[in-house]
Amino acid sequence: MSELKILIVEDEAIVAEDIAIRLEKMGYAIADIVASGEEAISAAIRTQPDLVLMDIMLQNEMSGIQAAQEIYTQLHKPVIYLTAYGDDKTVKQAQITYPFGYLLKPFKDKELMAAIEIARSRYQKEREMKQALNWAEAEKAKAQEENEQKSEYLRMASHDLRSPITNIKAWAQLFYLSAEKWSEEKKYNALKEIEKAADRMNVLLEEILVMARTENPENNFHPRMLNLLSLCQNFMDKIQYRAGHNYTIKFEYQGEYTNACIDEQLCWHLLNNLLDNALKYSPKGSEISLTFIGEPDNICLEVKDSGVGIPAKDQKNLFQLFHRGSNVKEIPGNGLGLAIVKRVVNLHHGAIEVKSQENQGTTVMVKFPVNL
Repeated sequence: MSELKILIVEDEAIVAEDIAIRLEKMGYAIADIVASGEEAISAAIRTQPDLVLMDIMLQNEMSGIQAAQEIYTQLHKPVIYLTAYGDDKTVKQAQITYPFGYLLKPFKDKELMAAIEIARSRYQKEREMKQALNWAEAEKAKAQEENEQKSEYLRMASHDLRSPITNIKAWAQLFYLSAEKWSEEKKYNALKEIEKAADRMNVLLEEILVMARTENPENNFHPRMLNLLSLCQNFMDKIQYRAGHNYTIKFEYQGEYTNACIDEQLCWHLLNNLLDNALKYSPKGSEISLTFIGEPDNICLEVKDSGVGIPAKDQKNLFQLFHRGSNVKEIPGNGLGLAIVKRVVNLHHGAIEVKSQENQGTTVMVKFPVNL
């Protein structure tokens, strides 16, 4: 039996001492012995007992019932009443204070121990129930917040999807009504606009799927030891093809370490978003660079551009979903790129640092630990 610390509140010194001796023989510890309700409250605050044995009839102005009510309200400590009075009026007054037991004097040791152990068990069960209820309320609030957030995602995604759908529909109607009057060049341009709108929809849907995957990583996160340098080299070939002759693409690597434990598909999305942003927000003819730094414990990837940069007022919201810089103007985008990057980095227990100045470009440094 674990030691229980008990506060005794009894105004008859001989009775109080007798109870203390009996409790110690049973293996309980005595927090303090006091004789008044006022002293009981002070002692309970000072000693923080596990249980209070409270005589109902005390000599001072404050009764045992009043003291017990104050102790339970302030400290939520269980109280067992000790009294020589068992009349209905006294019992009803005591019940209001939510007691954990009620013993009539004189009582036997077995009765005292039984009352204490029942009170201890009941108090523990009530604490466990309260903790469970608090946990349930917290989970409910969390689920509600997540549902509200998902609803906001859907609202924003629907808004971003509406624009390309409207463009496709408009061009299709124009094509249907006027195509026979158009030149081949105009027809070609119309089809290109439809293709661009479809591409925008495809990118948004793909990024929403990635967001969903990073929100529920239990069955969607598959890290394994890979040659990250080789992955970056292959990816840069695709970026160079996408950029054509409009940009100078530079890839450098430092250090002899090349492997890290990563989810290949998520890493691909991270690289795609970082380099796509670098291309999207940089003027044609400028240089985009990816630097690979292989360290013993970490692999660092640094993406640098000389584009429009990120205004200082926007940098606190860099990783917020659907947030876009105030200076992007007509540059297309949906504000999911850096949010995805941040989630991928977090899943890998990595770190990300962004340095940017408006009209001076942006540098993003991502660090992956070699081992998760």
